Amino acid sequence: MDKSTYTFQALSEKYEDFRGPAFTILVDNKELNSTEMPIVRLEVKLSESMISSCTFSVESLYDSEKSKWINNLEETIKVGAKLEVSGGYTKQEKLFYGFVFEYNLEHSRDKPPRLVVKGMDGLAFLTNCYEPIYHGNKRPKAVVEEIFFKAVRAGYAKSTQVDNMENLVTPLVKEVTSDYNYLRKLSQMYNLSLLAVRGELYFGDLISNSTALISLTLGAGLLDFRKRISLHTQLGKVEVRGKDINQKRIVGSADKVTVGDTKKKWAAQIAPAYKNVVAREYNECVRTEAECTRMAQCRLNAQAMEFVKGEGRCVGIPELIPGRYINIKGMDDMTVGSYYMDSVTHTFSREGYYTDFTVKGARV
Repeated sequence: MDKSTYTFQALSEKYEDFRGPAFTILVDNKELNSTEMPIVRLEVKLSESMISSCTFSVESLYDSEKSKWINNLEETIKVGAKLEVSGGYTKQEKLFYGFVFEYNLEHSRDKPPRLVVKGMDGLAFLTNCYEPIYHGNKRPKAVVEEIFFKAVRAGYAKSTQVDNMENLVTPLVKEVTSDYNYLRKLSQMYNLSLLAVRGELYFGDLISNSTALISLTLGAGLLDFRKRISLHTQLGKVEVRGKDINQKRIVGSADKVTVGDTKKKWAAQIAPAYKNVVAREYNECVRTEAECTRMAQCRLNAQAMEFVKGEGRCVGIPELIPGRYINIKGMDDMTVGSYYMDSVTHTFSREGYYTDFTVKGARV
């Protein structure tokens, strides 16, 4: 994960005022360049909550007389081929790394033939891995790394980064679910991040690192921004129940949100009636009351991060990635502030290059 901090001015100088958008696609090391090929649209969707993807469309590369794609394009695009995308302007940065997941060949009487390619990141490979895992005495970090390395060995990821995870309690067995679903469930249980960025598979706590990646001001790079505050799904307390090794009932609870700027208020502080909204859950993984309490806190924090939602659009900035905070400026006091980016979409089209992002937060 990129932990750097950028300024809009420095990026504007780097990309020469964001003029001349361009991108390069590598399919098994064969280059498809936007300045040389009629790639009408490229969209890279990076997400913390789902598998990231890349989609691009190619037109006007079909020889109707010979009924063939020019430059043997159909032989280059094969499912399972490694896929890498760089984008930006005169200077380009890595945007995506993964593999060709599927493609469509579209023919029409009224339109030129079109090839639409969809790539997925290394986590998509893990959706097809169902081999049972029996942890034994393995540490949680080792278990996650072992799963991640499957995608690395396949060539669909370059590296991995897994947090220490010493305090995590993992389910003892993974049998009837995919590796990806198992990791996604684990991340949701402990309010951790699971995502792939530029070929690196990451599992750990990103929300706690509140250092902003960049500050954007409306009218200076930031084109629009919308913020929504909603009590939908908000809780005042979470209780987690389970059984210890002797089958004795245990319980732990949490009633205070511990994420976000403590100078601001979370939902139940603003709407006190929500302090009485309690979620009670049973979990088979916990074995002590301390584990119950930890899991309850994670659940409460995860729900609290749904309190504030937002989305924005800016000029195309390759450095923007999910899992980092962004500072929004140039608006009213209720809107300006720091937000956690949970998805980023880079789009190249006839209109130019723009970056859209969604954000969330626990306090206002």
